[in-house]
Amino acid sequence: MWFNIIAGFIIPWIFGLYMYRKAPEIFFTTAPITALIAVTCNQAGIHLGLWEVHPMPKVSLLDSIFLDLGIFTIAGASFTYFLAYKKKNQFLLLTVFTLGMTSLEYLSIVMEIVSYSDKWNIFYTFLMYAAGFITLYFASKKLVKLGVYP
Repeated sequence: MWFNIIAGFIIPWIFGLYMYRKAPEIFFTTAPITALIAVTCNQAGIHLGLWEVHPMPKVSLLDSIFLDLGIFTIAGASFTYFLAYKKKNQFLLLTVFTLGMTSLEYLSIVMEIVSYSDKWNIFYTFLMYAAGFITLYFASKKLVKLGVYP
């Protein structure tokens, strides 16, 4: 559990605080959307028995909350920062962030931090990350049109 807290929450938020200084709007707009997507997907997957986060605590929400509010939220905020503020190529960002998060997930499987049931695999994980980042892409584009982001 300590590994999940340190690697999945504390370390990402060190980078998150740096990004907050550069673009605080992201943390009041996209970050909550990302956290909501992460909590919803992770809790659904865990409760449907598609995957487990180890160690499994007695309080079921604690199994992934540090990851949901940490690395997943900061990844979404970073994606939005590079998309809206740095004006990087959207296809390249979608590819890099989706493959990057899928690779981290694969590493967590190898390290036995996460385990999949027979009904789930890394390709489905890739699709889920792609859907999440595409959702953030459209949300970011809308926030740019509304003048929230530059």
